[in-house]
Amino acid sequence: MIIILSISIALGVLLARSFFVLFVIHKDGRCTNTTTSQKPRKKRTNPVCTVVVLGSGGHTSEMFSLLKGISPCRYSPLIHIVASTDATSEDRVLAAATLLPQRTIKIPRSREVGQSYPSSIITTVYALLYSFWIIARLRPNLVVCNGPGTCLPIVISTFIWRILGLCEGKVVFVESFCRVQSLSLTGLILYPIVDKFVVHWSELHNKYPRSELIETFVRHKTN
Repeated sequence: MIIILSISIALGVLLARSFFVLFVIHKDGRCTNTTTSQKPRKKRTNPVCTVVVLGSGGHTSEMFSLLKGISPCRYSPLIHIVASTDATSEDRVLAAATLLPQRTIKIPRSREVGQSYPSSIITTVYALLYSFWIIARLRPNLVVCNGPGTCLPIVISTFIWRILGLCEGKVVFVESFCRVQSLSLTGLILYPIVDKFVVHWSELHNKYPRSELIETFVRHKTN
């Protein structure tokens, strides 16, 4: 009886904590666009442990453009995460003249191109458990990702640790520039649990009120 009561209390606390974290995320994530006036926030003085998730192909190029010019002193340590089979992104990180990470970590890919869906269940669970361990070690203040499936287990693991109160783990998700009318599958899954959801096109911004519209790659007309 005592064991059942203890489990019930623990589950109740976790449920309450989950609602609280989601409330904070949605309360702070009501941002609409870059021109919306916001109350000034207290400036952070301590360095921000930052995890950047890189994806193959254009995702890495977009991420480098997004992070161009950030302060290496403020966002430190800067840690890049790449899929274990993504040699291209790793090579591009090493070849970059700026924004070199202090550490690059490889994680298992949830699903390879052409992999069957039944077998991908096993690899996805493995990737999630591995990511859970990685985030437990890093305990990042900030996670930045822009759409690759590689970021799914990382963001979900960060969210779980945040519920448990062991990680600040704020997440900025930047949808791919090529997404004009609809979100990627990764975006659809993560939209409810990320702190900032950034899009490049007004069509998406109008559909998703929690999103923030930026002009990193395209300039928008102003009324």
